[in-house]
Amino acid sequence: MEAVSVSEALGYLSGLLASDELLSDICIRGEVSRSTRAASGHSYFTLKDQEAALESVLFRGGIGQEHLEVGDEVLAYGRLNVYVTQGRLQLVAEYIRPSGAGELQAKFEETRERLAREGLFSESRKRKLPEFPTVVGVVTSQDAAVWLDIQRTILSRFPLVELVLAHTPVQGDEAAASIAGAISILSSCSEIDAIIIARGGGSPEDLWPFNEEVVARAIFASPVPVVSGVGHETDWSISDLVADIRASTPTMAAMMVTPDSGELMNSINFMARTMGFSVQSGITGSVNELKAKVAIMRSNMPDLSMIRVRVDELADRVLLGSRRDISRATESLEGLKNSLRFVGPRDTLERGYSIVEKSVSGEVVTDTLHVTPGDEIKITVSNGAFEGEVIRMIEDLHEA
Repeated sequence: MEAVSVSEALGYLSGLLASDELLSDICIRGEVSRSTRAASGHSYFTLKDQEAALESVLFRGGIGQEHLEVGDEVLAYGRLNVYVTQGRLQLVAEYIRPSGAGELQAKFEETRERLAREGLFSESRKRKLPEFPTVVGVVTSQDAAVWLDIQRTILSRFPLVELVLAHTPVQGDEAAASIAGAISILSSCSEIDAIIIARGGGSPEDLWPFNEEVVARAIFASPVPVVSGVGHETDWSISDLVADIRASTPTMAAMMVTPDSGELMNSINFMARTMGFSVQSGITGSVNELKAKVAIMRSNMPDLSMIRVRVDELADRVLLGSRRDISRATESLEGLKNSLRFVGPRDTLERGYSIVEKSVSGEVVTDTLHVTPGDEIKITVSNGAFEGEVIRMIEDLHEA
């Protein structure tokens, strides 16, 4: 066997790599563990995984040098060869791009910057929510716990609100188009006062439909104010940025859309007390002023008994009329307080109504279509709850 030199052996090996169909045009995924940029503009870096490391180079003019940050996972496209001078295997990269979550983040930033330039996130176009909504649309999955949380939250805060669900998948390849369609349908209904789009937490991939441009444009086009409650407090999506209001969680979105009936009652009580004090103070001041003027008249006028009697009668009339006005205002405020108390959940139960829920899922039953014979149900009344079973369905209330 004829001996060959080191350079000949390495050159032969380099030729084999260059002629190999896979190794001459390859994409390698790895974590950047070292990265330096020479004065020439070339970038030298190391790709590694849990078991191996590969020396690599991206020559000046190559694409993606900004992604060579230590610790980032990237996809490197290029070819393998042997650096003959040092006898080292290396990757000669031509194109670098982020991998996995990094790729999603890059896509997020690109979409965010483009839509921001178009004005979709402008604060000047965002609207306030209605103070007392009557109908609220919800875009989420009917099978998700989020839907039950929103129902319970709004029922406990302001039970006068009617909820309209636009069911849609909230993750997967088809979710974005479905979410956008649901938003468009709800926003076209004149009865809808506000829209909540909601989803629980998840991975960046799970939440990605809410970063899609089609969803952002559907929110932007909605004539109805939109509240975005997607993921947890630390999760941000394109939907959050374009929506009129961003809520940290779906439950918080429900709280932001509806007023708290308890707080309203406290406000009315405070206003009633303030009004009563103001009216009483005004009356007292007017009476004192009138008495002072009467005293002046008495001291400066002749002793005209009839005139004094008439003045006293007028003073009594003023006092009586003022007290009557106070009484009417008090009765009006009490009527308003009783009306608000009448729609509260506890008073509603005490009037003989009840809340029916499915025992297993906790879903509130508002329609006979929600249950079938044999379902176990929980019935809440004013002083407690009890459970039962659906025996038969009565479609016509007169059959009962």
